[in-house]
Amino acid sequence: MNRKFRQRPPQSAQSILQQIAQVVHNKERERFELWVAGDLIGVLGYSTETRDGETTVTVLHTVLYDEYTGHGLGTRLTRGAIAYVRDQGARLKPVCTFTKHYLDAHPGIVAVAPA
Repeated sequence: MNRKFRQRPPQSAQSILQQIAQVVHNKERERFELWVAGDLIGVLGYSTETRDGETTVTVLHTVLYDEYTGHGLGTRLTRGAIAYVRDQGARLKPVCTFTKHYLDAHPGIVAVAPA
């Protein structure tokens, strides 16, 4: 009997990084941290302001070590922040250009504060 075994295609670096990366919300430092294999490799900093009962979370910057760019990890950090903003019932104000581009590509994903 001739059996053909399918071999799994090798995983891409992006796929592996996505599997082992963990986004952690560090409220004390007002940032989301991206950890890979025990190393801090990126952060998304924010500030929160409540005025007239409306909470706005301003994303200030997203930073990754150069060797980790291009694998979707900045997007993963951004999604973590967006989920937090939605869970808080807040609006998001993107000062960070990466976050602004992400929101432009995904309109309506979160309430955006006026500029």
